[in-house]
Amino acid sequence: MRCSPPTFVSGIGKTKFGILNKSIPELAYEAMFKALADSNLSINDIDMIYVANFAAGPLQNQLQLNSLIASLIPGINIPILRIEAACASSGAAIYQAALMMNQVNNVMVIGVEKMTNINIHDATKSIGSAGDMIIDQKQGLIFPASYALVAQQHMLKYGTTEDDLALIAFKDHQNSKLNELAHFFGKEVSMEMIKKSPVICSPLKLFDCSPITDGAAAVILSNKKRSDRDIEIVGSALATDTISLSQRKDLTSFTATKIASQSAYKQAKIKPSDIDVAEVHDCFTIAEIIAMEDLGFCEKGEAKNLIRAGETKIDGKIPIGPSGGLKGNGHPIGATGTSQICEIVQQLRGESGNRQVKKAKIGLTHNIGGVGGTCAVHILKK
Repeated sequence: MRCSPPTFVSGIGKTKFGILNKSIPELAYEAMFKALADSNLSINDIDMIYVANFAAGPLQNQLQLNSLIASLIPGINIPILRIEAACASSGAAIYQAALMMNQVNNVMVIGVEKMTNINIHDATKSIGSAGDMIIDQKQGLIFPASYALVAQQHMLKYGTTEDDLALIAFKDHQNSKLNELAHFFGKEVSMEMIKKSPVICSPLKLFDCSPITDGAAAVILSNKKRSDRDIEIVGSALATDTISLSQRKDLTSFTATKIASQSAYKQAKIKPSDIDVAEVHDCFTIAEIIAMEDLGFCEKGEAKNLIRAGETKIDGKIPIGPSGGLKGNGHPIGATGTSQICEIVQQLRGESGNRQVKKAKIGLTHNIGGVGGTCAVHILKK
């Protein structure tokens, strides 16, 4: 669905991502007021808020996050709704907020997640709730295993190798090393470390997997351009697919990504080759390869060639994940989609410092829930 009237990102705000000694309210508050400061708007100018979150219920015993956000802004009586679509929660919230632009002037979208203060068994169980309760969860098919199946099939069909996955991980860590808000900011990671890291679920190793992360990111959408720093959302689309891989005919492609991206390209009146910079949902390294092909950046099976040629680096033909992606920037589930928007807005403003993509005018975000069960794609233009 086309954004109508025009939709602009007028403010962005993001916390540090990582293992943080901060609560959900503290994280959300910081991101919210950073976004307000960036936009030069007051909280009184905000007509509506969407808060995106996936696991606060099981992990923090905190649901009704809409009312929790209201508690951070006492006296501001506006509609606040919670959006949940697994790892695509805040991408879905951005999509919903864009649809509201013909009814309100300014909408804030906050993505927030606190995941690191509990044991790994509980975290794994909670994350697994984004998979099918009958087919997948009862069989113990956690997400590393699901994406390992995707990787195995892609390797069988197209000759992708573990070395190709290692190149993605290395590129992501090289980028996150430059991002002061990233989970792995400043961390030196070598190809040897990546290749020799423990196997999680073959062929995926430790460095093929995004970390468990805390963090929040907020975005303010407006129906009018208010300054030269505002970036327009020219395409906004969301698609859904079956929840389990067992219901898919092809494990090497996510139909929801194809549908959402084709719709977004049509709205923006552009082709995949027009994208200057992209943030894709690389929760696992193989997911970046699948995204590249489903988004039309290359033909099926050819993503590995772009990776081997270095074309996805910051100075390459199609820079992917200059923030470090989910792999290096971190993956606080409910905040990932808004974090991606923050990065692309910074890139299109020319405010990304030593990870700036040169002459970036059109950017794309790709936010996946589960193993391709939900996909939100946004195209932004300078």
